[in-house]
Amino acid sequence: MVLLAVAILGCGLWAQAGTVSLVRVSDGATPMGTYMIITVYAPDEAAGRSAIAAAFQRVEEVEAATSHYREQSDLSKLNRSAGGPPLAVSPHLFAVLRRSIGVSQETDGAFDVTVGPLVALWKRTWKKGTPPSDAEAAAARLCVDYRAVRLVPDGGRVQLLKPGTQLDLGGIGKGYASDQAIAALRERGISAALVALAGDIFAFGSPPEKDGWLVGIRDPIHPGKIFPNPLRLKNLAVSTSGDYEQFGEVGGHRVSHILDPRTGKPVVGMTSVTVIAPDATAADAYATGLSVLGADAAMAFAQKHPGIEVMVVCEREGKTQILRSKGFERFEVALSSDP
Repeated sequence: MVLLAVAILGCGLWAQAGTVSLVRVSDGATPMGTYMIITVYAPDEAAGRSAIAAAFQRVEEVEAATSHYREQSDLSKLNRSAGGPPLAVSPHLFAVLRRSIGVSQETDGAFDVTVGPLVALWKRTWKKGTPPSDAEAAAARLCVDYRAVRLVPDGGRVQLLKPGTQLDLGGIGKGYASDQAIAALRERGISAALVALAGDIFAFGSPPEKDGWLVGIRDPIHPGKIFPNPLRLKNLAVSTSGDYEQFGEVGGHRVSHILDPRTGKPVVGMTSVTVIAPDATAADAYATGLSVLGADAAMAFAQKHPGIEVMVVCEREGKTQILRSKGFERFEVALSSDP
């Protein structure tokens, strides 16, 4: 998930009517190979920093279980067990895999957490600057099938039925971590927070005397700028996926880092997809899956799924188009109306 969304935050000390003053506290870290910023409103700075520290610790727990870069993570152990018996895994990994399979079913395989062999193949390709051969792509695709992931609720076990299956949580893991950070903040009594983990943002509650958090979405066509109307979000998540920050080069041409699990090839023509959803796990996964499905299918998906709104920036016949689902615009705010 690429870094496309940026938060527009208030500042300073706020007073809520009939309650104690709340202090805005913000801090950052670099989990999961990217940046993370957490902002909260708390009774005092000490309480805010304690809550943020708990949220960062929760994210570390998620990463320890789900990172494929850590050899001793449950995910790495599970990948090494492909084709073998069920393996007991952490509740975090079990939960994110359960959500992954659900999204795979909803998107008819456009999102697939077993895309790991294809990701590895194309990464090697980008280094060489040449596309993989048809034989290499076909061999990798044989190992890609979310239906080969068997969840055994008794004991929290997971089985990868096919040898060679490799899980890759790049399209959902950061969203899940964002949700877990919010859960940790809520446990510490925080009622207003904004968590930004790369391109995944969860706006929980709202700043004092505000109707929600303002979140700006970067304009992929004009680097360094954001779309003129930010989103006002409350108890909602937003995630943006696209090809203009993360990409490879093959034969002198730029190719998307987002792969279609069904064809084994990079997505073409989808510059960015922004998804608003009730939680960050869904927003993250849908942003990836809808990038694969394409613009028209993304709009149809939003229409069929209440609570999901989508904005797509795509290329058609050499021209850039911006499409929004019917409910997306109701979250957009003219900055002049919110001084």
